Amino acid sequence: MYSEDYDKQSKRYPDDSDEDENEHHAKKRRRRSSSNSDVEDEQRASFSQSSSQDNDSQDETDRFNSSRIQTFYNATNFLENSVTEKEENISSKSFSDVTGSSPVKNSQKSTVLKGSVAERMMKKWGYQTGAGIGKELQGRAEPVATSTQKGRRGLGLELKELEFVTEDFDPREEVVEIPEKIEWIENELENAPNEEELKSWVELRKYGPRPKKIDNETTFCDASIVRGIVNAKSAFDRLDKNEMREARTRSNPYETIRKSIFLNRAAVKMANIDKACDFMFTKFKLPPDEPLYFADVCAGPGGFSEYVLYRKKWRAKGFGFTLKNENDFKLHDFHAGPSETFHPYYGPKDNGDVYDPENQTAFAMLIDKQTSGVHFMMADGGFSVEGQENIQEVLSKQLYLCQCLVALMTVRPGGHFVTKVFDLFTPFSAGLIYIMYRCFKKISIFKPNTSRPANSERYLICQEKLEDTTDVMSYLYDVNKYLLENNEERDILELVPEKIILKDSQFYNYLKSSNEELGKKQIVGLKKIAVYTEEKELIELRQKDVREQCLKHWELPDEPRPVARRSNPQNKAQELLGDHINILQNNSYKNSKKLTLENSQFIRQNPNDWFCVPCAYNVEESAPGGSNDDGPTFYLGLGKTSVYRWIQGRWMPFNNPGVELPRDTLVYAEWVLEMRREDRAQSKTYALHIIDALCLGGENISQKFLTERHRLIKMFCKAIWKPVDRSTAPVRVKKLIPVDNAIRQNLQLSTKRMKNGANKLCYAPTRRDYENDNEDTYYYPLGSVIFFKATQEPWHRHWGNREKKMYLYNIESRSSIWETPDIAGVNFAQTIKNQLVWNYPSGKDLSMDDLSQMIHHYNSRKR
Repeated sequence: MYSEDYDKQSKRYPDDSDEDENEHHAKKRRRRSSSNSDVEDEQRASFSQSSSQDNDSQDETDRFNSSRIQTFYNATNFLENSVTEKEENISSKSFSDVTGSSPVKNSQKSTVLKGSVAERMMKKWGYQTGAGIGKELQGRAEPVATSTQKGRRGLGLELKELEFVTEDFDPREEVVEIPEKIEWIENELENAPNEEELKSWVELRKYGPRPKKIDNETTFCDASIVRGIVNAKSAFDRLDKNEMREARTRSNPYETIRKSIFLNRAAVKMANIDKACDFMFTKFKLPPDEPLYFADVCAGPGGFSEYVLYRKKWRAKGFGFTLKNENDFKLHDFHAGPSETFHPYYGPKDNGDVYDPENQTAFAMLIDKQTSGVHFMMADGGFSVEGQENIQEVLSKQLYLCQCLVALMTVRPGGHFVTKVFDLFTPFSAGLIYIMYRCFKKISIFKPNTSRPANSERYLICQEKLEDTTDVMSYLYDVNKYLLENNEERDILELVPEKIILKDSQFYNYLKSSNEELGKKQIVGLKKIAVYTEEKELIELRQKDVREQCLKHWELPDEPRPVARRSNPQNKAQELLGDHINILQNNSYKNSKKLTLENSQFIRQNPNDWFCVPCAYNVEESAPGGSNDDGPTFYLGLGKTSVYRWIQGRWMPFNNPGVELPRDTLVYAEWVLEMRREDRAQSKTYALHIIDALCLGGENISQKFLTERHRLIKMFCKAIWKPVDRSTAPVRVKKLIPVDNAIRQNLQLSTKRMKNGANKLCYAPTRRDYENDNEDTYYYPLGSVIFFKATQEPWHRHWGNREKKMYLYNIESRSSIWETPDIAGVNFAQTIKNQLVWNYPSGKDLSMDDLSQMIHHYNSRKR
């Protein structure tokens, strides 16, 4: 009741009439007191802290005025603090806009605005600055402090160590560079360490108890920086992990880059590293017929691999090795690149343990059978060290070593290697970096922007492996076997004697400088997180701009991650074929023109313009064990095992298990029953043999010259080949045989005895170097031969006697060229439309002797 009256009166009186106002209210109060004592008691209880029932009117007025002062004092203080907080927020955000951070608030504002109306009124009522507000100036002289509770921390929990870290944080120390610099150190020696040198290291290297701390590891980094990192990390020991994670998200300028279009952040890190190295990984100089081979070790769920496949599509083939099950590759989540060209492997023990020597050897042998070594290897191994962050380097030493060992076992000479490491303070880590420095032409210790500033993570990048590193492999292999014994009291403390490293001043100075520079940045990053932990309203205002700049620099799209959707085969075929959609209806293998002696003039005119491929299917008699639907037809790949086959005028799911084709693949192929061995020992398996292709993994090759299309199909089949996976059916490319004098020898026909005792004339293709699926050569009964014309008018192919190779001749312009331009060739649709089928050897109209004689006559006439 009184408060409402007071509000109306306070608006009515000017500032200089406070004394009259007090007298007015005192008289009003006394009148109410004499007329109703019950009301008086109720109002006294509402506005006075005293329980006295003194009826003296003057004392009552004094008590009332004291209560009024207290009420006004608190209200003014509350409003003033609110205004102050808003002003500080505005100031903080303005500062952050300029520097990328925000200042720490560490000053208390005065209780009442100096010179304000409230202060003058209170002084008139007897208030003295610095004294209490009771009748005798007793009581609190300062307002009740605001709550210092931080988020969801335990009540009363004070993290003094965290407050200490925030005191000397200077946001100007933080460096944001786009692009960040990368520094290399070149190996001036031509050869890797040999057996003799390595033996001398064994004799001199130190053993001892496994380190429990790294504070004293100051040989390769300044002592103050090592202590600064340890102390800054320790400041977060008692902090809730969620609170720290939330502060880290707000403070890191690069945080909103996140995983971009990939399945995790690791993929974006690899994009960052690849760009920093001028795309030396994904733009490796390759032979024209070879895909980019890479290995991805300790890398589940596969972000590194998804990035490489995003860049190279099916033109890259990956070999993966990681822990099985919970840390496995998530190939079904590879939306940015085709997982069909990636092959996970888990070793003979089927566990993916990189520490196991048997697994290491088996993985290297697998790659050796398929390739001449991978062009590069990536490793991103790590494990939780919660509660032991300060000795992460010590705990990870064997992981460091095994990743480097596998790289030396699998990377070809001239290839590259990149692996994640953490702190590099101990002699063991320094020695391992020194060994890799001696095995490659140059190395770099690099922390990409995508690696959070406050952690110890960095990457060792090694460029161009030297020729002979066999002795080093054996040395590291033996060290790993010793570490597997897990002797904590006699651990290997050095891989390379310290004096050897110190003697190489170039390497020592590089490593020490790197450790100190990255250590300073890490300390700044940790301090910044501490500040943002204490000040919940601070935000990093540069995150949006940094994200846009980084993605543009790394040549990545700034768009959401694509969502995998099932495609309709009819719509996808229409999309891929476009104007050539009619070939589905009008150009089936069964309706193709048959090659006979009478119509062989197509080939007699110029046999060099023609090629042929052997097939198992015969129109007149289906392939043994097959069906009438097994002849050459179109196959459409929508990703993984989602494959469709064109049969009887529609797309039907190809339910034969194990065939995988990358999304947006359309090929003309034959489902072949392959045989191995003879008689009762004969075994049979199916495989898909590609004859020609319109589109491979989204790459349209339909307009290329026939021989060029086959070159790409070979590479495609090489990339999707599964070396040891028995659950998938092989996908092979048909051999494209030129129609020349050697056609009889090229068809390689021989008689084989079937399981039922019958003899068949069979075709046995030459095995390709990567097709090591079985020791026994496969074959199949020859059912027919398909002929394709490669050139279109006015171009023809001719043999150059001097150069000993084919050239193209234009009969209109009378010009000759050695290349095979696309304009001279027949596209995919015309090739399939004009195919000629020779039912050999069952056909009676044209024999092999007739064909050979016809070709020989043409070539003799040309000479």
